[in-house]
Amino acid sequence: MKKRSSKLNKLERNRFSIITNDLDHCILCGKTKNHLHEVIYGKNRLNSIKYGLVIPLCFNCHNAIHNDIKLDLAYKKIAQDRFVKHYPELDFLSIFHKNYL
Repeated sequence: MKKRSSKLNKLERNRFSIITNDLDHCILCGKTKNHLHEVIYGKNRLNSIKYGLVIPLCFNCHNAIHNDIKLDLAYKKIAQDRFVKHYPELDFLSIFHKNYL
């Protein structure tokens, strides 16, 4: 298993969200969160953390969002919309290389 860098650990510890103000409760069902989910994951996971495209999810909803393409896409659209409003000086496409809207 690959060892995490201290920079990555710091990024993960200091995650914030421009999508919700409540990082303690699942954004879908309201239960206590088990995970902070990077809405845009994979090769863009670090950018998602850096720009606050993070949502709190309980265990069941975390599995649901990974298994439901429509739900996953819905939150990617919300994330892109919030990014554009929160960072008007930045270009979403040049950072994430995909348009979800």
